[in-house]
Amino acid sequence: MPTALVTGVSRGLGVHLCRALKTSGYRVLGLGLATSPRGAAVDAYRVADLREPLADGLYAAEDIDVLVNNAGVYVDDPRGGYGDLFALSLADLRETFEVNFFGTAQLVLRYAPRMLARASGRIVCVSSGMGRLQDADGASFAYRSSKLAVNSLILTVARQFTAGDGDLAAFSYCPGWIRTDMGTDAAPLAPGPAADDLVRLLGLPAARSNGRFFRGFAELGWDTRGPLVGEGRDTGAETGRGDTGSH
Repeated sequence: MPTALVTGVSRGLGVHLCRALKTSGYRVLGLGLATSPRGAAVDAYRVADLREPLADGLYAAEDIDVLVNNAGVYVDDPRGGYGDLFALSLADLRETFEVNFFGTAQLVLRYAPRMLARASGRIVCVSSGMGRLQDADGASFAYRSSKLAVNSLILTVARQFTAGDGDLAAFSYCPGWIRTDMGTDAAPLAPGPAADDLVRLLGLPAARSNGRFFRGFAELGWDTRGPLVGEGRDTGAETGRGDTGSH
């Protein structure tokens, strides 16, 4: 039975991810801020604040086959009246990066070398189409730039995995605009199918997923336009429009 470690399992997409993984035959380990996870799909759970260094003993005896970096915050959401870039405080920018990027990076740095050593594993970062340079619109700078950094991290790990000569893949995953606390009830998509699609992607051969950026089960792709926002940009699904802090 393969083991998956999922962050942010206390609510939102994380709850559905754990359920989808469990249904697909994974043993599910969870991390979150709540005293206990929601739902019964988590086999083991630890409270962890990703703004702080990970404890040395955290799941130390576990072989992690799949790492799903799902935890995230969206503090500069304009839907809450936050305003534009010039309303952003440095404290909120730091908090966003502490959770969305540094929290993710410390988990990747812990588990990616172990996957390389045994030549197998999957690392997924739940990202966002908002984390593509071509989709910057002048708002949500903290959230967008943290997801851009996460995407860069995934590409770097993917290159390491390509050189690792094994069944290794690292990819970014955008669930789309889904109905969660972050996505709000106005979102057009349910979180369950998005979780199912991510689990389906885990089953792809490494060559078909490593270094890729997916939205749902389809490939979204990285930045293909620039340097100015909106110049020559396609419309519709490729733009990431409507992906407003999805998970």
